[in-house]
Amino acid sequence: MPDEPALREKAREAIATAGCPGHDLIVGSARPGAESPARCVATPWGGIEMQVEIEFNRHGATPGLDRYHLHFGCFTAWEFERTKAEPAP
Repeated sequence: MPDEPALREKAREAIATAGCPGHDLIVGSARPGAESPARCVATPWGGIEMQVEIEFNRHGATPGLDRYHLHFGCFTAWEFERTKAEPAP
């Protein structure tokens, strides 16, 4: 798995490009992962890693529920980037 700065950069990109929401999740859970890339940061699973499943309400023309699966490290990077304060201008 990439190091923390690389994960945080991927998380910032995913939030900026709407690859992963930048708002509060409504539900989260953890379980052993599968051999597929984490949706938000496109990092492949390695071995038997825990995955975090997060859910968000989708609003607009097609309301519903979106689910994302992330490595624990990717989730941590996403959560940090999502909640950090914007720098002062």
